[in-house]
Amino acid sequence: MGDSITVVLVTALFIIITLYIVSTAFYNVLNFPVQAKKHSRIPNNNDIISSSKKENVQTGASLSNITTGGDNSFVVTNTTQSSSISHSISNLKSAEKLANQAKHFVQSKLRQVLAETIPHQYIVVLKNGVTESAQSIAQQAVSRGGIVPFVYNNAIKGFAIKIASKLVLNSILSNPSVDFVEPDIKVQAFSQAASTGYSRVGGPLSSINGSHPRAVNAGIAIIDTGIDFTHPELNVYKQVSFVPGTSTANDDNGHGTAVAGIVAAEGNVGAVGIAPGARLWAIKVLDKSGTGSMSSIIEGIDYVTQNAGQIDAANLSFGCKCNSSALDTAINNSVAAGVTFVVAAGNAGEDASLWSPASNPNVISVAAMADSDGKCGGLGPPTKYGPDDSLAIFSNFGSKVTIAAPGVNIHTTYIGSAYATLSGTSVAAPFVTGAAALYHSLHPTASPAQVRSALVSLGSTASTVCNGDGHGYFNNPHGNEPLLYIGSFAHG
Repeated sequence: MGDSITVVLVTALFIIITLYIVSTAFYNVLNFPVQAKKHSRIPNNNDIISSSKKENVQTGASLSNITTGGDNSFVVTNTTQSSSISHSISNLKSAEKLANQAKHFVQSKLRQVLAETIPHQYIVVLKNGVTESAQSIAQQAVSRGGIVPFVYNNAIKGFAIKIASKLVLNSILSNPSVDFVEPDIKVQAFSQAASTGYSRVGGPLSSINGSHPRAVNAGIAIIDTGIDFTHPELNVYKQVSFVPGTSTANDDNGHGTAVAGIVAAEGNVGAVGIAPGARLWAIKVLDKSGTGSMSSIIEGIDYVTQNAGQIDAANLSFGCKCNSSALDTAINNSVAAGVTFVVAAGNAGEDASLWSPASNPNVISVAAMADSDGKCGGLGPPTKYGPDDSLAIFSNFGSKVTIAAPGVNIHTTYIGSAYATLSGTSVAAPFVTGAAALYHSLHPTASPAQVRSALVSLGSTASTVCNGDGHGYFNNPHGNEPLLYIGSFAHG
């Protein structure tokens, strides 16, 4: 509230000063001591000087300038008053310059995004160290007609807002507590196409595969379309929805349930995950069409950050060809809180540096490999999306990609307690998310950076000798990222 009062006082003072300067300038113009009378003829300079001598003696000032009016009148100005006018005009120009600079500074807070924006919706991020609560600042915007669906207090400090008036937006931009504002944008779950993946990454050899399998002691956030609560393979521990018009995170699309199965299916009936039986946090941010807003996604990440003590890894199998400082800030703060973020690189077959959140340097960005036989060596038959053991033709690639995982013909869980076979980086990322959670369960004090480093160092590369257990040989002409391999994981 203190910052708001300061803004009001400074604005009022600026208006008063400006009005004073303007009124002074006009006063000087309208109150010159000498003004020639209107003549029926145009007088010469001698006429003017002669008629003005008496007035000049009285004022003690010399004549310096003569201006001709549009009605043939003549005005004789005094040098003392002229100096005062010039000074007032100079002050007015300075005030205008300051006003323009202030306007430019305010407008610079509004970030541009390269994506499809949602009309009249914005994400407001407050400065670090602001003492006033995000709720309080958001309430000020509400009092001016804004609608605030989300207030962020953990991953970032700020709020999402819907506005109908530009005046509301300008008032937010003028608030000194605001760091920046960016338009809300649409985000889409990466598409799936209709598994040998578990074997290919060494799942059967990992420490969780034995005669007495146990549930992996880890919490995993599935930030997606939700999870099918009734599926017999999935251990849904907690759920929350940030999609308007929904009250639960029960999956009405299928994407989130497919992701969850690859991460942690228990293997009771028809599928087994990388971290079987792990505690799944169903966080719904995408609707039944697989679409969501950036503001909803950030609210989901804010929730994860709030519960960072119970969540080891988070999976994001969506993205956009866009840039979002708000999303990057939220993820970075959540990683700093101890959560490992794994994201799909994208299915456009292009450089992942153009995509968000795949390009964030603090996440594990996952490309998809085409595999047809669950074995290394590249000897299996070609798949629809490329030769065996090669980068899938749809997969994004490049220096921003951290690691690869199987992403073609992956068998997993689906809504309606069913199963499906899917392809995409959306189903490659969950392999790595499960591996991150598994590693963290074996090394509880590991930081996200240490988890990332371990997965990369243990992975297979093109130079890794194929030894028959799935470990080795990955052909990626676009980069040197390794293929995920968890066969060497052991109890700590």
